[in-house]
Formats: sequence, C-alpha cells, structure tokens
Amino acid sequence: MTLVRRLVWLTALLAGFCLVRADIAVAPPTSRVGMLDDNYPFSFRQADGTMAGFAVDLTREIEAVMGLRFERVTGRTREVHEQFKARQLDVLQAYARFPEREREVDFSIPYMTMAGALFVRAEEKRIASLEDCRGKRVAVHRGSLGETILRRAKLDQSIFTVDSVEEAVRAVARGEADATLVSRLSGLALAHHLGVKNLRVLEGDVPGYSVQYCYAVQSGDRELLARINEGLAILERTGRFGEIYRQWFGHLEPSGYSALAVMMAVAAGLVVALLVALWAVWRLRRMQARLVRKSEEIRAVFDGAYDGLLVLDRDGAENLRVRRINPAGVRLLGLRALPAPGAPLTPLLGAEAALAAKLAEAAAPNGVHSFEYEKADAAGWWRVTVGPLGRSVLVSLGDITEQVRARQQLRQQEQRLMQAQKLEAIGTLAGGIAHDFNNVLTAILGHTELSLLSLPTSRPEHDGLQQVMRAARRARQLVQQILAFSRRAESARQPVEIAPLLKETTEFLRVLGRGAVAFEMRLTGETPPIFADPAQAHQVFMNIGTNAVQALRGVGGHVIFLVDVLEVTAADSPKPVALAPGRYVRVGIQDDGPGMAPEVVARVFEPFFTTKAPGEGTGLGLSVVHGIVQQHGGAVTVYSQPGRGTLFNVYLPAAASDVPTKSKSPFELPRGRGQEVLVVDDDDVVLSTTREILAQLGYRPCAFERAEMALAEFEARPADFAAVFTDLTMPGMNGLQLTARIKTLRPTQPVLLASGFFTEAEEIEATKLRVARLVPKPFSLSIVAEAVAGCAVNRE
Repeated sequence: MTLVRRLVWLTALLAGFCLVRADIAVAPPTSRVGMLDDNYPFSFRQADGTMAGFAVDLTREIEAVMGLRFERVTGRTREVHEQFKARQLDVLQAYARFPEREREVDFSIPYMTMAGALFVRAEEKRIASLEDCRGKRVAVHRGSLGETILRRAKLDQSIFTVDSVEEAVRAVARGEADATLVSRLSGLALAHHLGVKNLRVLEGDVPGYSVQYCYAVQSGDRELLARINEGLAILERTGRFGEIYRQWFGHLEPSGYSALAVMMAVAAGLVVALLVALWAVWRLRRMQARLVRKSEEIRAVFDGAYDGLLVLDRDGAENLRVRRINPAGVRLLGLRALPAPGAPLTPLLGAEAALAAKLAEAAAPNGVHSFEYEKADAAGWWRVTVGPLGRSVLVSLGDITEQVRARQQLRQQEQRLMQAQKLEAIGTLAGGIAHDFNNVLTAILGHTELSLLSLPTSRPEHDGLQQVMRAARRARQLVQQILAFSRRAESARQPVEIAPLLKETTEFLRVLGRGAVAFEMRLTGETPPIFADPAQAHQVFMNIGTNAVQALRGVGGHVIFLVDVLEVTAADSPKPVALAPGRYVRVGIQDDGPGMAPEVVARVFEPFFTTKAPGEGTGLGLSVVHGIVQQHGGAVTVYSQPGRGTLFNVYLPAAASDVPTKSKSPFELPRGRGQEVLVVDDDDVVLSTTREILAQLGYRPCAFERAEMALAEFEARPADFAAVFTDLTMPGMNGLQLTARIKTLRPTQPVLLASGFFTEAEEIEATKLRVARLVPKPFSLSIVAEAVAGCAVNRE
C-alpha cells in the first residue's frame, strides 16, 4: 500500500473511531473469534495443523496491544459464517463489507480495500469482460459480493456457487468452471499459494466490485468494536500493520526500484533524470486524482446514506450550527433546500425545535448517545444518535415510525391478552357460583309463578309478586350476562315481537329512574318481529337503557325508544353500517343527558372501560351488548356530543314473515295426565319447588335428594317413570353419572338434566348419553312444562 493510501485509510479509521468510541474501561473477558481455515492468504490451516495468514497475524497483534482475550474457533467458511449468524461467535476477523450485510452486523473501519477481477484459464480466449460470461459457468463464493455483482448484471444463469474462494480458483483450474470473480489480490495470492499455473487475470477492474475487508462484530456490540478499531489504529501508527501486509502481499505488489534500475538511472544521466521528473509529475497527478476519487467516495457515502446525517459545530455562545447536512437529513427535517454552512440549527428545525435542546444535551465531548424522539403532532418517530467527530458533532436521524408503531401494537395486544385473562377468570368464577345462585332463583321464580297462578289479579298482593318476578328475572339476567360474555355461548333464537319487549324494558327502567326520567316509545309503521334470543335481546336494551337512566341521575330528562325498519341491499354504497344485505329492525335509544367526549365514545364498547365511580359499574354492560348484537348478525352504533345527549342504534335481523311468534300464557302450557316423573336434586328448596311445579302441571313427582336413592327406586321399577328430571351437580353421584346408570338399565329412558352452568365438556358428554334436554337454571314454569311434556308424549 502506498503512503497516500495509508494516510487516507488512517484518517478514515480515526474519524470512524471517534464516532463509535465510548469511555470503555476494560474489554469483555473473552471473545470468540471465527477463523476460516480455507481463506488464503487471510487465514488458512498449515500442514502442521496451525493457523496462519494475514488476518491471523493481525488479530494476534490487536489482542496483544489492546489486552484482549480471544478464543479462536476455526472451520470452513460456510460453517464459521453459520455460527456467526447464529450469534455463537462474537467476531469475524475477515468479512467483506457490503450493504446487504450492514443491516445484520456492525463493521470495523476497513483495513484493506481490493478491486474485483475475472480469472480465467490461460488458454481461454472467449472471455474478455463481464458481459462475455453470459452463458458460461462463473464460480463464486456463496453469499459473496461476486455473486451480488453477477445478479446485478442479470447473469443469474451463469452463477456456480462454491463454499470458498479456494474452491472457486480450483474449479476454474480444473475446467469445472469457465471463470471466477474474486478480488484481484486474493486471487493472485491464492493461485501462487496453490501452485496453479494455468490461470490468468483479465486487465481492468470489474465495475462495482470494491471489497472492503473489515472485522465484523454482532450488531450493537459497540464496546468490542471500539477496541478493535483502536487496535487497528495503533498498528497503523506504529508501522506494524505495514510489516504484516508486506509479509503476505509484498511479493504481489512490489514497491520501490531494483538496484539494476537505480544503476541504469544513474548511467542515463540527464535523460533518465528528465524521465524521472516526468514520472514524478505523472505520479503526483495520479495521487491527486486518487485523493479526489477518495474524497468523492466519502462524499457519496455521506450524501447517499439512507439516514439523515448532520455535522454540527458550536459557536462562541455554545449554540449549534450546521456545517454539513446530507439529502436524507434535508428530507427528514422537511427543509426546502440545503442550508448555508454555519446556519443556526434551531430555526431550521421549525416545529421540531424541541430537538435542538436534546441534541445540545447529548452532544457531550466523549461517548455516543442515542435516544428516541417523537415528532411534533405525533407525526412519527426518529432514532437520534449523537457522537463526536473531531471537534464537531455528528448527528444521525433514522425514521423508526414503523418500529415504534409495531411496538405499540404489541403492547396493545398484551393488554388485550390481559383483558382476555380477566374474562377467563370471570367465567371461572361465574361457573362456580352459577349453580348455587340459580338454585336460589329457581325457588324464588318457581314459587312466585305458582302463587300468581292461584292468586286473583284483583288481590293487592298480585302486583307485589309481579315485582318479585321481575327482580328474580333481572338477577337471572345478571348471571347470564357474565356467563354469555365469558363463554360466548350460542343463543336460542326465535321470532320476538319488539313492542312487548321494549314495554317490559321500560317498566324495569322506570323503577330505576325513580320518577325523574320520562320514557317514550315511537314506532314507525308496522314493525316485524326480530329474530333473536329473547333473554339476550332484553339484556341488550336493558344495558343501554340503564346507562341512559344513570346519565340522567340527579338532573332528570327523557329516554326515547325509536323503532323503524331498514332494508340493506348489496347496491347500497356506502352502507349506513357494516351489515349484510337483508331486512333489519333498528331500535334507537336516545337520551338528553350530558353526552360523551369523543375519546370516551371511541372506547365505549371496550371490556372493563367505565367512566362511573368505583362500585357503580363493571365496564361489561356495553361490551356485552356489542358481543350479543354481533352474534345475532346485527350491529350497534353510538353518536354523542358533550351537552347534546347520546343515541345508540341497535340493528337486529327481522324475522321471516312466515314464521309465527311464540307467546303462550300459563293457562296454555302443556300439562300431564298423571304420568310419574323421577326428580333428583340435592338442594331441598329446589327439590320442593320442582315437585310443586310438576304437581301443578298434572304429573306425579317422585322426589329424592340423593342420586343413589333415586337410582335404587328406578332399578326397582324402571318402566314406571315417564321422565327423569335430575340436577347436574350433586355430591357423590352427579347427574351425568346417574344418567349413564339409568341408560344402562333402560336405554330409551328420557332424562332431563338441569344446571345453572354447563361446560363444553359436560354438553358433549350429555349428547353422548342421549340426554333428552338440558334445562337451564333458574327454570320457569313454561320451561319445565315444555321439557317434561316432550318426554312424556314421546314415551306414550
């Protein structure tokens, strides 16, 4: 290497070192260095098994001058590179630097730059340039710059990949390949080492092939990288680097003149002196051209960098001024043109003026500082890196908006996972308490219905019992609300008249409003029934109505139910809401309360989100509404403004006109004709209630508190029972076990299984046992009547 090249190289090395060096007290205790044993003359295994080569000697010298400790890991090129990619190695001592690799690892300052050349066999006359390789076989090291150059030149069909440069050279020498594309110096050194005589190198460098050999470390290991850079700088200053270089490459790039040439120059006298003078002028111009070319390369790297780069200086008042900025920096900062040298930084930043203070704080004389900066108006994010560049400051701006947004989305997903875990916990808790709580409600609902059947409507107690029924049904809905939200169970849908459903809802809400809220229902024309689960539809309107009443608490106001019909066709563009084509009943629940802010409206359907005081709400009501409506194939929207009230629109599918609605009075329920029913429940109150309901319906109940006693009775006379009505959860033998024993004795025996909560596994097991019907608790008179009647009729 010439003196000028060394000076340029050393200047670049020291400049890069200033950018990355931090105050490092000691190096890591031990670093694993990958050494290739098939990469002559950089590193290779000698006949005695020891490693030698230019990079081997260079690594040994860096280890000594910097006090580092290296563990050497040797192997073939492919093996070592795979270990480095798997992060099993800390350093590669000879790794070609090009853009594809810079995204994966961090590189030291280049310690050698070599141009590429084509090597062919001595007798090969067909190949004189890269274009002549089309249709030929060109051997290249897999993943090397040579392979990249061939692909850029659209010579993919000519690529013949091998595992190392040595294999590429041997392949050409043996005639297995027509040419190889490697760095000129490496190819010459390797051919000399292998004793290959039948190769020649083509004149002229291959365009675009300029290999920078560097040390490579794992991305982010700045401490080790700084140590290696410092070691390279020390070896260059002391001249030790030149000695190592001449040892391995001196015979290929001879420098100086031989003694014969000197004697001839002296003998030639003035003629030779003139020639030498002319040669000196030519050589000076050549060096100047090289310096210009090197300067242009540095400028091209600076100007072509993808990240924004700014070189800043401090003035006498310690204010930052721009000495130089690249086009990417102009683009990121939104500048219209390159600023004049020495322009103040703060005015140039415009809306990002807050960045100037951060840069002034981070621009310490030593060390590299990096931080994330959010742009004004949340327009994006930058990764800002600040480090010293001599007496100046180098600032790098990288757009990381996508990475930050991905990180934020990950946090949102984690929050949704936490919400899902909360729901799972609620589902587990609800399943545990549903059985006992629904047993209590079964007794309340059952005895209240029985009392209403026998009590004239003129009695004053009749209205009180109706209120008990409403309260018990509301309690049942609360349990079903949590179970439905946590399990997302399929609903039992049927045609439901909307007017009676909303009338019942307003009666509940009127009690909640305590006379301070006026209710109104407006129906537009003839409204078809909705196709929905009655309990879940009632739950939707109750939840929204309850929110409306609570919004009017203390001030009073109006709640209006608006009902109309909406036809959605495929031609509608844009559609009012995301609905499939069809006919829908739209129910609007409007209040004239204080309304909601836009940020509240955006989150109103989120689970556990509530604006109510602690203890006044769970944040589940509207999320349950959203889930139920979506399950029914409908939609729900909300419109609200502060001070102008709130409007919820619920869209539910209309029932087909030819499907009759179900509406039965207690006196129209199917009744028995004295058939005997075996009843089993470990709760004596539920057992008593069920027995009285069956007796009221015309059956003869035979009741037991324990499954073992009921099984003994069934074994004694299995043909006498029209149906078996059993609880699911009981001590000892549960309902499924009892059903299995009964089916063993009489496979056709109808069995009804009752519970406040059925798991998916229990439903599957009940299906396998051919259970006639699953009866949810708390059950009503009509549910028991229809369930038992179906079994009794089938037995007849």
